[in-house]
Amino acid sequence: MTGPGFSLRRRLLMAGALGVLLVSFAATWMLSSMFADAARDSLDRQLDDDLISLLALTESGDDGRLQMRHVPDDLRYDRVFSGTYWQIFDGQGVALLQSRSLWDYTLAFPAESKDGASHAFDLNGPMQQPLRGLVRQVQLPRAQGPLVFVVAVDRGRVAQDVADFRRHTAVALAVLTALWLAVLITQIHFGLRPLDKLGETAARVRAGEDARFPTEGLPSEVRPLARHLNELLDYHSRMVVRARNSAADLAHALKTPLSILVAESEGDDRQWRVVLREQSRRMHASIERYLAVGATADMHQRTKVHQVAMALSALMRSAYRDRQLVISVHGSETAVFAGAKEDLEEILGNLMDNACKWAASTINVAVTQSEGRVVIDVADDGPGLPTEKLEHVLGRGVRLDEREPGNGLGLAIVEDIAGNYGGTVTLTNRQSGLCARLDLPSGN
Repeated sequence: MTGPGFSLRRRLLMAGALGVLLVSFAATWMLSSMFADAARDSLDRQLDDDLISLLALTESGDDGRLQMRHVPDDLRYDRVFSGTYWQIFDGQGVALLQSRSLWDYTLAFPAESKDGASHAFDLNGPMQQPLRGLVRQVQLPRAQGPLVFVVAVDRGRVAQDVADFRRHTAVALAVLTALWLAVLITQIHFGLRPLDKLGETAARVRAGEDARFPTEGLPSEVRPLARHLNELLDYHSRMVVRARNSAADLAHALKTPLSILVAESEGDDRQWRVVLREQSRRMHASIERYLAVGATADMHQRTKVHQVAMALSALMRSAYRDRQLVISVHGSETAVFAGAKEDLEEILGNLMDNACKWAASTINVAVTQSEGRVVIDVADDGPGLPTEKLEHVLGRGVRLDEREPGNGLGLAIVEDIAGNYGGTVTLTNRQSGLCARLDLPSGN
């Protein structure tokens, strides 16, 4: 039942149809039972009225003999085997008086009728037709002993009424069930229409279109799904762009070493082994670097920002020990980055390296965390940047200092990696130099 061809619409339809059928069967049974109980109670009340009327017409004479003022007016008691009967017994169960409709038949009654209360019971009549009876033991004035009064009526008519009601109810509920199923089909079709729209959009994406799932006009339960799918598509697009940029960056990084090797191969320099070794090491380092940069962002990992910043500051002091730079790390020591440690080292290392190149003497790294974000400020006391260059310096191939060796990809890589995590990199001039602000998702 959960195979590939078993759609959600079919599952909902089968579950709803099963529920409707079960409710219909239960309703038919309950209504029939309630009608049968009501019909039986109505018949018992009728018998009780007949029994009271019979008691009112019966009396004992001065000699103790049982007599009736007059026979009951109901003509059914006069027609033989009409299905309506009455009979009076003495305490020993001997019939004393009875309706003409019984002819010479004697009604059977249960023994528990001797407690003086009325008891309803089922019995068979003269023609073996099913009867409903009511029996009561009464002590009349001047009577020599207790008397047992029994009235009975054919319950086959009630049974037929119950059967007719059950049949009519079943037909009515069958019609209602068909209407409920039609409403159910319409409801499922209408309810799943937003998912159909999502499916159409997914088909367009699969066909190669740059489409996004609509979020306007969707139910509140489906809107988060569309939003998450759009985030997934955006993330995939960023991964594709990142992979393409990494390939382009790697090609750019290999271009210079390859040009040097080609030139060396055409010259007569005998130091070609040294050149080959240096350029091969350089190309190998570029390949390793850009393969790492091109990896997918892993937001399941957690990295402590303060530890990485402290480790990088020690590395930068060692790398620029001839300049005796003062590198300080302060702020939150519990801030956690929702990503891989290698990625944080790459982006923060690039920012700190650039700050060390431009700083006069001091680099400050400030870490703050709030509302699910980690903000890292890397500030130096250098000359800063011209305002017109702030927007372009993050571009690919743009270098902060043309006099320094490199390919101008460091800040572009920082922006790429931060963007893959939903982060941003911004550069601003301060009175004391340049500040690079890194905004990343928090893992706390």
